[in-house]
Amino acid sequence: MNINNIKQLLDNVEMKVFGMPFRMRVEHDNKNPAGRVFLQVVYEAECSHTGEVKEWKGRKWYLSDHMTEDEVIKTGYAAFEAAVKHEVMEGYKVNGVILFNPHINYRELLEVSHREVFRAER
Repeated sequence: MNINNIKQLLDNVEMKVFGMPFRMRVEHDNKNPAGRVFLQVVYEAECSHTGEVKEWKGRKWYLSDHMTEDEVIKTGYAAFEAAVKHEVMEGYKVNGVILFNPHINYRELLEVSHREVFRAER
């Protein structure tokens, strides 16, 4: 599938959660303009730190040249789901602090991963 076929296919997709619309960006990679095509979810939402509404972009989901329509549609769903989960993680706060902050470096998480919680034995 070429980029125009992918764009036409995804024009049939609507993405919305709690009335908030999302859109799908379909582009060629900047490092190789004739090469890899990616999908990227784009939406406007409040910043979890400042409250300012701005445009956000999810991660890039690269497509194989050999993908079927079914794979493109389902990759689009995976991209949408990941973007929504990201917002859910940022929206869950304890004492005003994001508990499941998706921006924390994995190395920092490894530093505390041994601190497990256990129930007391009866």
